[in-house]
Amino acid sequence: MSHINQEQRYVIFCMLGQGNSQKEIAEIIGKDKSVISREISRNKDQRSGKYDYQQAQRKCEQRKKEK
Repeated sequence: MSHINQEQRYVIFCMLGQGNSQKEIAEIIGKDKSVISREISRNKDQRSGKYDYQQAQRKCEQRKKEK
């Protein structure tokens, strides 16, 4: 499994804000585009549908605690 760290989440957030595609983001951070897609869909805000790196990090840490 290919994990995303906090710095990579920030890059995803910034690049999405600039209108970059998931493929472009994947190339920049060195992950497969499916990893980026999963990260965004798993951690986006359910109400607004927007991806926020801080919320994504909190969700990740919460899932780790639940294991």
